[in-house]
Amino acid sequence: MKSLLFFFSLLILGSCSTVNEWRRPASFGRDLTGSYLGVADYKFAHKGPNNAASRLYLHEIEGEKGSYYALIHEYVNLLNMFPEYVAAAKAPAINKIIGYLKDITSKIEVYKMTPTAIEGEFHFYPIKVDGEKLVVVSTDKPRHLKLKKGSDLEHPLEGAIITSNGGKGQPKEIFFPEDNDKKYNGIQYTIASFVYKKIGLDSTWRKSFLPGPYLSAYGRLNDVVLDLKNEGNQNISTFKINPAMAKKSKRSRGRMFTNKKSAFLEGTYETIEPAEGMFLFKPIKSNKKTNSELSSRIGLFIDIFDATKALNQDVVELVLVDPEHPEDFLMYYEHPENGEGETK
Repeated sequence: MKSLLFFFSLLILGSCSTVNEWRRPASFGRDLTGSYLGVADYKFAHKGPNNAASRLYLHEIEGEKGSYYALIHEYVNLLNMFPEYVAAAKAPAINKIIGYLKDITSKIEVYKMTPTAIEGEFHFYPIKVDGEKLVVVSTDKPRHLKLKKGSDLEHPLEGAIITSNGGKGQPKEIFFPEDNDKKYNGIQYTIASFVYKKIGLDSTWRKSFLPGPYLSAYGRLNDVVLDLKNEGNQNISTFKINPAMAKKSKRSRGRMFTNKKSAFLEGTYETIEPAEGMFLFKPIKSNKKTNSELSSRIGLFIDIFDATKALNQDVVELVLVDPEHPEDFLMYYEHPENGEGETK
């Protein structure tokens, strides 16, 4: 049923719009800000696809020309995920049968990317939380981004690769396909590339704090578990336990979230922004367990399937990343009627 729904959804959504090809000059002095679809190439026996669709988000750091904050996100198996995504958008009643979408990405990594002495090459340095600050972790063996030279590239990272430094769970490399490169892109990249282009989707890392109600899963409209508000000159985040779900067992409730650790978090936090687009949670009124869970996490507002232009749909995910454990993240889903952080 899932496979049939998936391919049927492509036919429906494929008729909505098409994407305009985006071309930019390929000089090495170009601004790399944006998001780029690539392939995480793993060895055999990897948990998940051996050629997983992956995405790099970059935005240039103010006052540090040529340096960027970088996110690397790896998609889950898209054949399993898309039926739940499409059902929520087109036929929400079906979600009660096949489940609600809560697994979009398998891991998210946070870096500072700095240029090297070699033109067209960059180092990736991990970022971690230190109290109310973010710090860049120095390493003698960083990962590298190596750009391809050329003036006829479809986008600035076409033909580029991100190397591995041998860290746990890393792919052999992440590459950004180009025509005739003779590399195997895999079914996951092929599906993602087709859907993004055919429907006209974007994938965006939002720099702003986006207030509003957030849900436990995409489209589960009766389950608000997080409220974000602007109060004076403060951004306030309130994690709460939904009383309507009080009769659920601990195990059942945990399975309703992307990460079961989200199920029983509660408390009010000032949400501070030590670096553009990255948020930390400073307790106002909370408990020790929730404080412990949030103290090492970075909040990121990402719209992984941004259909704002194509379908006039805007559902941002708030991801709380543990930089030292990129597979252990919390994820909350903006209420679809909220729209770009504007509380209705």
